[in-house]
Amino acid sequence: MTIEALKVVRVEDRRTIEAWLALPYAVFADDPAWIPPLDFYERRRISPKHAPFFTFGEVALFIAYRGEVPVGRISAQVNRRHLEYYRDGTGHFGFFDCLNDTEVAHALVSTAANWLRKRGLLRMVGPLNFSLHEEGGCLVQGFESPPAFLMPHARPWTGALLEHARLRKEIDLFAYRVVPSRLPRRIHEIAELAARNRCISSRPFDMRRRDQEILTLAEIFNDAWRHNWGFVPFSHAEIDALLSGLRYLFVSGEYSRFVLLGDEPVGFTVSLQNINEVIGSFNGRLLPFNWMHLLWFIKRERNRSTRVPLLGLKRAYQSTPMGGLIMAQLVCELVAQGLAYRQDWVEFSWVLETNTAMIKLVERAGGPPVKIYRIYSRELTS
Repeated sequence: MTIEALKVVRVEDRRTIEAWLALPYAVFADDPAWIPPLDFYERRRISPKHAPFFTFGEVALFIAYRGEVPVGRISAQVNRRHLEYYRDGTGHFGFFDCLNDTEVAHALVSTAANWLRKRGLLRMVGPLNFSLHEEGGCLVQGFESPPAFLMPHARPWTGALLEHARLRKEIDLFAYRVVPSRLPRRIHEIAELAARNRCISSRPFDMRRRDQEILTLAEIFNDAWRHNWGFVPFSHAEIDALLSGLRYLFVSGEYSRFVLLGDEPVGFTVSLQNINEVIGSFNGRLLPFNWMHLLWFIKRERNRSTRVPLLGLKRAYQSTPMGGLIMAQLVCELVAQGLAYRQDWVEFSWVLETNTAMIKLVERAGGPPVKIYRIYSRELTS
């Protein structure tokens, strides 16, 4: 049997864009845990006119063919905000989907590496789609269940293919699922202590003061995360795009909250309905009638699960008794909302493997991680 020639081409026209968007359907064809993403969202996220990343980054998309058949894809990107912050010569790759073929994986990674090397970069880190503020990591544990909304999925062989292409583990990201009806009494007790502290209170986001709320959220996030691995300050444009694009997916105003110490906002949470529950049957399409099913799902709050993608507490209160009370109260409020909506689980994702305080809290609340996502790296100097 003759193996057809392999080639990697840059995505630059309608034909290659369509092949790029269709490629995951081939990779995940027989995977019941994969949720086909909404086509309109996938198109916008790679569009320089719509995706905020293009305001501060440069991107190249590549697709691999065997003969005329697409067999893999990858992105390479330069994040200028990362380079300005770290000055470490790091470029990134993402959107890595590939059939179980080491030659294809090696060709894709090498192409991305060469593109980054030509721009003077010294190492590559990923997968990030396109940044750590979006989907990040390659799933290496937890393949049997569908991902929560805006979390990536992968085949069991994907990590091995990246390692074969000379990438090595950089750091792991954890996803935890807390069952509202099984929250341990100890967590409730800590939250009750916080509730009795008259200095601690919380309030929902006020979207009538949207711009100010975005600035407050960015300020807290950038302070809370600034010493974490991979941190790059959230730009106003990124948070604006996030809240604009996802505002209809907040379970309710109560699910996206600021926590206050006195009158000062010191922490926040943002939670989203897990629309993967309903879009799995859409095959990526909203037309002609799927948009009505989605709207009904969102408006009627029929979700059985929720994802918490953003949570932060100012550094001055981290690793302090007061900070522990605040975090426990936030977790309890989120879980209590899940209980009120009779949800099966609330997912906290992702959590850095180095974030020992958060890991300790959520493992007390819900046990070990249900999914692990791995970030890889590779030097480009050789």
